[in-house]
Amino acid sequence: MFVLISMLISIGILGLMFFFAKQRESTLQRKYELLVDLRQVLYLCRQHRSATHHALMFGEHRETELNHLHDLIHEKSNHLIAIAHFDNKPMYRILQLKLKTLMKEWSDRNIARNQMVHGKAIRHCMFLMDEVMLAWLVESNREDLSDEYHMNWQQVIDTMEALTQLRISIEDMHSTEGRARMQHYCDVVRRKLNQLALISPLSIAAPACSKAMHTLSELHDNPSYEIDAERLYQLTSDVSLSIAHVYDHMLAELTESLYIPLPKLVIA
Repeated sequence: MFVLISMLISIGILGLMFFFAKQRESTLQRKYELLVDLRQVLYLCRQHRSATHHALMFGEHRETELNHLHDLIHEKSNHLIAIAHFDNKPMYRILQLKLKTLMKEWSDRNIARNQMVHGKAIRHCMFLMDEVMLAWLVESNREDLSDEYHMNWQQVIDTMEALTQLRISIEDMHSTEGRARMQHYCDVVRRKLNQLALISPLSIAAPACSKAMHTLSELHDNPSYEIDAERLYQLTSDVSLSIAHVYDHMLAELTESLYIPLPKLVIA
């Protein structure tokens, strides 16, 4: 009888261990899928911003590309709501509303307004990613990684904010006041990028980013240096991509240490 009771207790303990292991695996998988989808939505927002900016600034026809991006953004935002924890679904519904506004009304905006709307959606994605990652680190008892991640995250956000201000200044760069503002943010962005090089040296040392940083220095140091709006906008796109690569590098290192590596981004 004693042996039977011992076996039943052992089976019960094993059953509980299996149950908690499955529950933990399910939680990890949800967090991982949220990060993967948010990462993809962020990339799609960047693609949408680039396409709409070029359409607004230079009259380019991007209808086919934009329709494809709209379909992908709808698909990913719906999936995010479906997999999010019940308590967190409202935050993802708010993101979906921002994405719908971003897609529907872009043709009625000027460049600065379009930049702001896309910037808000991109930041919303990043703040949701930040929330998922911080919760993951806390649940994994990795406070050591949490402190480092938070410091690096703040540098990424500060650099994005400086780049947004530089992009907004492009529209008025031919006025005296606009040129001064543009030169100021050229210097701010360059200094912020140098700080990001400590987080991900390869992302900042990439040829496109190195060339952009050299041009930013020229624009700040040389008042007579000439550059047209299209070239300057392309420069900011190269910088934006480098910042995204820095943050992606941070996420990739953390998810690999906590669970499994992130997949490659699906190019739209």
